[in-house]
Amino acid sequence: MTFIKTVSSRLCRQFRKVVWNRRKYGTEIRNIGIMAHIDAGKTTTTERMLFYSGYIKKMGDIDSGNTVMDYLPSEIERGITVQSAAISFHWNEAQINLIDTPGHVDFTIEVERSLRVLDGAVAIFDASRGVEAQSRTVWMQADNHNIPRLAFINKMDKTEASFTNSVDSLKRRLKANTLILQLPVIQDCQYIGVVDLITMERMEWDMNVVNPNQHGRKYNKHKLTRTDEGWGNMVAARTSIIEQLSDIYDEVALLWLDGENAGNAEKFPTVELKKWIRQGTLDQTIVPVLCGSSFKNIGIQPLLDAVVDYLPRPEQIQHSFLQYYNDTLSAMAFKVLHDKRLGSIIFVRVYSGHLRSGGTIYNVNKQSEEKIGRLMSVYADEYKDTKQIEAGNIAVISGFQNTVTGDTLVESKEAFEAAVNKANVLHRQQDDGNHSVVLAAVKIPEPVFFCSVEVYSPTQEKALRHALDVLCREDPSVRATIDDGGSIMLSGMGELHMEIISERIKTEFKVDAYFGPIQVAYRECPSVQATHKAAYKRTILDSNYEIEIGIQISPSAEAGTVTDPSQVLKPLYNPELCHSAALGVVQAFQQGNLLGYPVMSATVQLLAVRAKRGCPPGLVTATAIKCTREALDKAACDLLEPVMNIEITTRGENLLQNILGDLAKRQAKVHNIESSDNEGNMKIVAEAPVSEMKGYASRLRSSTSGNADLSLQISGYQVVSEERKHHLKNLMRNFG
Repeated sequence: MTFIKTVSSRLCRQFRKVVWNRRKYGTEIRNIGIMAHIDAGKTTTTERMLFYSGYIKKMGDIDSGNTVMDYLPSEIERGITVQSAAISFHWNEAQINLIDTPGHVDFTIEVERSLRVLDGAVAIFDASRGVEAQSRTVWMQADNHNIPRLAFINKMDKTEASFTNSVDSLKRRLKANTLILQLPVIQDCQYIGVVDLITMERMEWDMNVVNPNQHGRKYNKHKLTRTDEGWGNMVAARTSIIEQLSDIYDEVALLWLDGENAGNAEKFPTVELKKWIRQGTLDQTIVPVLCGSSFKNIGIQPLLDAVVDYLPRPEQIQHSFLQYYNDTLSAMAFKVLHDKRLGSIIFVRVYSGHLRSGGTIYNVNKQSEEKIGRLMSVYADEYKDTKQIEAGNIAVISGFQNTVTGDTLVESKEAFEAAVNKANVLHRQQDDGNHSVVLAAVKIPEPVFFCSVEVYSPTQEKALRHALDVLCREDPSVRATIDDGGSIMLSGMGELHMEIISERIKTEFKVDAYFGPIQVAYRECPSVQATHKAAYKRTILDSNYEIEIGIQISPSAEAGTVTDPSQVLKPLYNPELCHSAALGVVQAFQQGNLLGYPVMSATVQLLAVRAKRGCPPGLVTATAIKCTREALDKAACDLLEPVMNIEITTRGENLLQNILGDLAKRQAKVHNIESSDNEGNMKIVAEAPVSEMKGYASRLRSSTSGNADLSLQISGYQVVSEERKHHLKNLMRNFG
């Protein structure tokens, strides 16, 4: 009887939990992202998903520039994804909120802020190339955010495609514990379908079908039997799945060893397999692997099935901050976009509670209220008004004035204060775990390229500043600053990034502007801790002031620059005076003493700020600039330059020596050379200064007649040698 009561109470608790989750999240939701290296087929795959779900009636094509998700002129012209785009559609009674992310290294911030709000992801790989540089980067980003994912080996129709090699590269380069759920079907040297090892079904697409209404929507499904060719291999592959799961979960091992169908892979329950594959995906102990050809319309429906079957619902992802809000609203702004009709709009992921049209919410980061103008569901570049957005969903809001990427949004100031109090109580009770009530902000990388921007007419000055304000708010990795001479300097993450920004300023904002040559953004950083205290006498309009400032500058492991007074550590007394001094520190850090580049990787502390009552704030700021520059001299600053990881895959060994010779001329350090497959192709992994790699893609393409693939990725900053520093100083002198 006790056992029955215990089971009954457990069932009741489970039932209440299910009912609560249904009430909280409303329907089956999957918040997923599509991530991959450039040209692996992300947008094409997304287009097929929309078509087969019935969201669109005709599939678009990247070459034709008519895909749903790539709608910006720069995306259509180049055939690449520049901005992440979100869309909602339904599959098997589940609502899928999907974000298609860029694959180009210049737009890593787009991937980062999208991953921040996702519950699961589909990682796409080119079957002829396996794991590439940017696919490895986005995989690591997903690791950092603990995102469960599926792997989709795309482009299986290519002559050089290899499913086996691609899976091996996932194991070797990503350390992924792959679980192969499908095998490719090849007939007469043509890829035509997949074998589903879970349901033991063979799915074939008729490659000769020309009916435009088909486009891969219909396919033949055949239940495999012992009489089918390759039956033994397929049973062996299914056995491997069961054994892998048995190694992880005791429950599977018991079924496999002592269950009704023990040791019989053919009859092992499909329901149990799906259950534990899902659990392994959520636990991130396995990565299910599927295959297909998005371009040839093969394998997308089974991929959608896998998204629903194996990727998590919102309530299955643990977020520590949710415990403090008692089901009231908590949400994160993860993207800002400028819409021609709506103005500035904010993409928001709702974690708990709900958003209501016309309501007021509280921005924790800005400590201010925001009024919801219009509340909308998102469909790529189209938005539909809605009255309410439930937890687990993604929304678009217009009317916000101050909200930017990474801000935490809650129901009210009172709700936030209550959450803080609850977190403080828990922190006193248990001094372990994360007790933050604010969602972790998106980490913004340092820009590595810059150029000057000028307008041809003074009447365009206001339009330019508006365009820069909009673009910097949209994309946190874009920076616009004014140097000592009053010139506007525009910074970004790469040459392509800078080109697209300049194009948008000219075409989208109609600003007739001149953009100077794109230059590498060097940095300066302190090499030793330095303390400097001094008293400065100043005279303004016969009034004499003595200002005393003490400052300490220390090297820091953090790679960012000091761009805001709040980053400067200050004394607790006289906050207005200390703020004025901190403004001076920030200004001084924008142009270092070596070559005038911003100072980074530094911690700054104002030790003392004293001045006679009535001293003008501007005078304190100017004095702090002088004191900071003197402290920087003592800190023995080094010059830093951005470096990038290089990955080159050659088709043919005879190209290797020429490529290595060219890399040597560009100051590159070669880290590894390995065979990428069994056909004599080689992979070179190296690192080189960004300044040396400008134009290298074109050079490599011409020198190898297109028989080499290049991936470049910014990897950080390194100290410039004395010889190279001398060389750069001469260049600066000549430029000046």
